Amino acid sequence: MNSLDEKRPLLIYDGTLGDLYGIFFRNLVLQIVTLGIYRFWATTNNRRYVWSRMRFQDERFEYMGTGGELFKGFLFAIVVVFSAVFAAGALSVVLRMLTKSAALGWLPVIALYLLIVMLAAGAFFGAQRYRLSRTQWCGIRGGMTGSALGFGVRALLYALLCVVTLGQMTPWTSMRLMECRINASSFGSLAFRFKGRAWVVYGLFLVTFVGVVVLFAVLFMVFLKGALASMHVGQVPGASMAPSRAALGSLFLFYALFSIGTMLIRGFYVAALTRHVMGNTSLGSQLHFGSNVSVARLLSLQCGNLAIIVFTLGLGAPIVLHRLMRFAVDTLQVSGYLDPHMLGQSTVAAPLTGEGMLNLLDHGGAF
Repeated sequence: MNSLDEKRPLLIYDGTLGDLYGIFFRNLVLQIVTLGIYRFWATTNNRRYVWSRMRFQDERFEYMGTGGELFKGFLFAIVVVFSAVFAAGALSVVLRMLTKSAALGWLPVIALYLLIVMLAAGAFFGAQRYRLSRTQWCGIRGGMTGSALGFGVRALLYALLCVVTLGQMTPWTSMRLMECRINASSFGSLAFRFKGRAWVVYGLFLVTFVGVVVLFAVLFMVFLKGALASMHVGQVPGASMAPSRAALGSLFLFYALFSIGTMLIRGFYVAALTRHVMGNTSLGSQLHFGSNVSVARLLSLQCGNLAIIVFTLGLGAPIVLHRLMRFAVDTLQVSGYLDPHMLGQSTVAAPLTGEGMLNLLDHGGAF
């Protein structure tokens, strides 16, 4: 048995770019032939390969999900969202007709927007539950309790709290939401446990928050100066198209610089938050996790992946996935030992369909 003080990689990833590109091009051709419908099976192909190339204690993981489950989950999500849209629209018309008030007619629309926000937030909870339930190691699968909609409601209330406090409650709400997701998760008969302390990372959050505000102010002033210059050019005869082109160029530059700058500044907080979350997470009393992620490695990953996607026009997606997996195994650590013979099977009910709501309302993550 290994000492709890021993630190070693949690995962060993031995996938290759050649295999990933073989899967990528096969998936790409089939998605083109099926007008995009095959993308659910493409996701499954990627997951089966990546899971199978991950080893823990010399035992490989298995992904047991299917493309059909993802497709059925997507269809169900479409029915739910479009039913809500239709109901909100119909109720809005009825209220306007009965009350002759445009303000009351907007209430169902506002409620619809809030519902979509809750569904989008809850989609991440539901996706985690599905993926855990379809992940096996030594014949043991993961599981997750709780409600995706309940998580979405909590996320919405926390978001409103962050708005009221001008973002200052963000570290606290992040910890509480992370606790909700991690503490609802389990693998076999063992439960994951996490207890976060927001004050540990708040100082760094505040510094990066101020940095982003200053960056926005500086870039906004530059953008405003460019817009005023464009308006002056527009007063010159024969230069009617110049203002719009200059304004669009300034707007694009503002957005690009602000996005990249925010990523660089917030990298310090994100790295610290990751180390805190992983360092305070455990699986039963057997495994204790940690992370050695640094700001330099995190920003190198993010900037590198962004450049690969942009300059390869998306054809570098397998490289990005390969980099993500290597980053995960290089930064995630564990102490302890998990005896598969002492690990009971999960008794948590597994979902019948895949993460359709996440596929509909979000990009679905790295996989």
